[in-house]
Amino acid sequence: MTISNSMKTITLKRSEWECYIDTPDDVIDKVNSFFTLLLADNDDAINAQSVMYRYLQAHQEWGFCDSECNEVVTQTINKYYGTKLDRWACLAF
Repeated sequence: MTISNSMKTITLKRSEWECYIDTPDDVIDKVNSFFTLLLADNDDAINAQSVMYRYLQAHQEWGFCDSECNEVVTQTINKYYGTKLDRWACLAF
């Protein structure tokens, strides 16, 4: 997982997302771009997790709604914000 400190850009690879092997690169780039913008524009880790989970539903055909991808979202958010959320944090509200 790469989070560039200067611009805080999310650049997760296919293998890191654990999405389907045939997921097009442009879909992964689109998801990474949205994630970057979401984190930059949000100061609440739980809300970011919730929004990202909903966004990934639009890409479920590529496996982005699987538990592995939810874990990647949570780990990335925790690294970005310095939090210790679990994968279900946003579901408790």
